[in-house]
Amino acid sequence: MNILLINGSPRKNMNTAAILEKIAEGARSAGAETELVHLIGLSYKGCINCFRCKEPGGISYGRCALRDELTPLLQKAHEADALVLGSPLYFGTESAEMRAFMERLWYQYTTFSLEQPSAAPRKKAAALVYTMHVKEEELAASGKSSALKVSKETMDRLFATCEVFLCCDTLHVPDYGKYAMTRWDAPGKLRRRAEVFPKDLERAFALGVGMAAKR
Repeated sequence: MNILLINGSPRKNMNTAAILEKIAEGARSAGAETELVHLIGLSYKGCINCFRCKEPGGISYGRCALRDELTPLLQKAHEADALVLGSPLYFGTESAEMRAFMERLWYQYTTFSLEQPSAAPRKKAAALVYTMHVKEEELAASGKSSALKVSKETMDRLFATCEVFLCCDTLHVPDYGKYAMTRWDAPGKLRRRAEVFPKDLERAFALGVGMAAKR
C-alpha cells in the first residue's frame, strides 16, 4: 500500500503539515509506505486548457501534457494506491498552490464522453484534509463549505469515496502580539492548541490507519 500525501500550505511546519504527517505516521504503523510532498517551492501552472489529455489515441490521452515541476508529482499520484490532499482554507477554498494542483490532477482524468465518464486508471482510497482558523459551525453558517463539497464530489467521481477531515479553529501564529490580529482570542487560540489540537492529531493518526487498511 503506497499513500501519497500532498501539502498545499505555503508553510511546511504548521497545521496542515502536522495533520498530514500524523496521517502518514498512522498509515506506516499499519504497514503502508508513505510520501509527503510540499507543493510550495515547486514551479508549475494550473491547467492551460490545451485539451491534449482529451485526444483519443494521443500520447497524452488521460494524462496532463504540460511539462513542468508538477509532472513527476502527477505521475506519483497516478501510481499511488491512496491519495491525501491537504490545504488550509483561504477565503473559503483551497490555497492557490492546491487549486492549481487539483486542476491538473482532475482535468486529465475528466472526460466529456458518455461512453467513458472517467479516464482515471483505477479506483483508489482518497482523503481531503482542511485546516482553518474559523470554528466548524462558522464554516457551515457562512456557506463557504460549498467549494469543499465540489472538491469531495470530484474526488468521489474520479477515484473512490473520499473522506473529508476538518481541523478547525487552528492557531495562526505562536505570538499574536506581533501582528494586527485583535479580532482573534489569542489566549483561547493558544489554549485550544494545547487542549484540542492533540486530539485532532489523534484523529489524523486513526485516519491514516484506516486508509492503510483499504488494500
